[in-house]
Amino acid sequence: MKLFAVFLTLALFALTTLVQGFSLPDPNVKCSMECDTQEDAAICAADDKGTTKTYRNVCIMKTENCLQNANFQKISDKECP
Repeated sequence: MKLFAVFLTLALFALTTLVQGFSLPDPNVKCSMECDTQEDAAICAADDKGTTKTYRNVCIMKTENCLQNANFQKISDKECP
């Protein structure tokens, strides 16, 4: 019986260590910016108020929308005038 308890304890320890070793996303991070692999292709975007802004790419626009609770949408494939 003691051998079983020791085995169970070691198995739980090994499982816990294995799970902690994985890089799981942080649930507290709502907006993760993973735009490094996106190519720079400037876009022009506008929000509901008609404000325009140039972004390096769509990924950057979406990330900034999330971080700033904004609602910019792509309107052209070039820099804003």
